[in-house]
Amino acid sequence: METKSRTALFLFFGIFVLSWSSILIRWMGDLNPMIIAFYRLILSALVIAPFAGFRRKQIHLPKLASSKTKMLFAGLFLALHFYTWITSLQLTTVGNSIFLESTHPLFGWLLSLFFLKESGGRRLLISFVLGVVGMYLIVSVDLVGNSRALAGDLLAIFSALCLAAYLLMARMMTGHIPLLPYLVWIYGLAAFFMLLPLVGKGIPFWRISAMNWFLLFLLALGPNLIGHSLLNWASRRIPIYKVNLAMLGEAVLATVYAGLLL
Repeated sequence: METKSRTALFLFFGIFVLSWSSILIRWMGDLNPMIIAFYRLILSALVIAPFAGFRRKQIHLPKLASSKTKMLFAGLFLALHFYTWITSLQLTTVGNSIFLESTHPLFGWLLSLFFLKESGGRRLLISFVLGVVGMYLIVSVDLVGNSRALAGDLLAIFSALCLAAYLLMARMMTGHIPLLPYLVWIYGLAAFFMLLPLVGKGIPFWRISAMNWFLLFLLALGPNLIGHSLLNWASRRIPIYKVNLAMLGEAVLATVYAGLLL
């Protein structure tokens, strides 16, 4: 199979698995978003670690200080993305949250244009303008009389920006550290960033029902371990704006699932 075809196949499979995130999160009810994000990340890191050489006491850190800084920011952006998006799902509708979060290709295009000089041409610029109009139309419905839903809409947009920045960091780390060790560090760092407010606020993050534990494991092993890991893998092989555009399929699939299962 040609390299491009294989990359596209794995990318779309990752998006299919990732698209179940919103359904699993909604099934968890009002479980604290920080708890969901923390376990989603730490469980993924623990599963990957034995396969990434960490059992041989190798820490696999990049040598350049700038690369370590990028890894730190990637972990922070991923933590912020998960927290703000999960919170938005609890405040606004699944449709609003998913479609506003799926605007990350717009931010991804701007970031890759500025930092990587990757341009998608005039068509992508037109898509950007249409995307901004679409964001306004969705959010404007909640501007009057529904502050809770509006807060969820704005959080979804911010989560899209964080996701685009996270994928940009993944692209910029290509060649600096192997993929599996990179994923362990990123998921571990993001989990650490989520753990800090949990401990600081004294939230009992171990008091979780048996059903929610089951859903957390599914979320970690499916959408995170398979979905997000394949996005990182694809980001090292094709322009970042193409990865972001392909992820629009998540919004379509998640909306279909929501209509059938919620």
